[in-house]
Amino acid sequence: MAFKRDLWSGTYDKDHFPSFPCPMCLTGNARLNQESIDVKEPAYSAKNREDADWEPCWDVERFSLKLTCDDPECGEISVVSGDTSLTECFDEEDNRQVFFAHLHPRAMFPAPVLISIPELAPPEVRENIRLASSLYWMDPSSSANRLRASVEFLLDFLEVPRESMQDGKARRLDLNARIAFYGKVNAEHASSLTALRMVGNLGSHGESVRREALLDAFEIYEYTLEELCGQRKSRIEELRQKLISTKGNYNV
Repeated sequence: MAFKRDLWSGTYDKDHFPSFPCPMCLTGNARLNQESIDVKEPAYSAKNREDADWEPCWDVERFSLKLTCDDPECGEISVVSGDTSLTECFDEEDNRQVFFAHLHPRAMFPAPVLISIPELAPPEVRENIRLASSLYWMDPSSSANRLRASVEFLLDFLEVPRESMQDGKARRLDLNARIAFYGKVNAEHASSLTALRMVGNLGSHGESVRREALLDAFEIYEYTLEELCGQRKSRIEELRQKLISTKGNYNV
């Protein structure tokens, strides 16, 4: 399934707010309850308009809304909150610049998961992706760090050791060393894990992670997980063994 990148843009028109994958059942769609949208302006923001230098970008608005899963057997409710951001556009009919306020979510609970996760993925991988998805809205750097943690557990699943013996002593391997170890048997996916590690390192070191880079990481991870943990892996292995055992002769 293709990664729906536009869905996670982070800024939305309140009249066309998207539906997200339900965070509970994963099969339903969390749809906006239009009546639940509540936008409020703090008093200090309204007072700013008294300033002779006031500009529209000074305005501050906070919002909240609810999303409800459309599967009647689930009906999960997610609460979304954040602020608004102004988008400037040219109105050709009035021949002037106009501003539109778009909703900018800062938190969702429970949050939709940004990528599909294979059923065979271990629980620790799944849980850290869920946490990364939740943090995506409020703290991209922390979200990237959770993806990095998920990679550590993925390597456990792939039976990559966390330690190596040197001079008779066990030495802990960092993530870079573990990926290098895995690269000896699977260079393609080791490269993907390296990309995830680099984005995660920014988050670990307190540096800012841009939304675009984080979405790149999520997209790469979705593909990598499907290849390494998905049913496709089991299916391909079955086909390999079938060809080997029959020597390719299916007529026998």
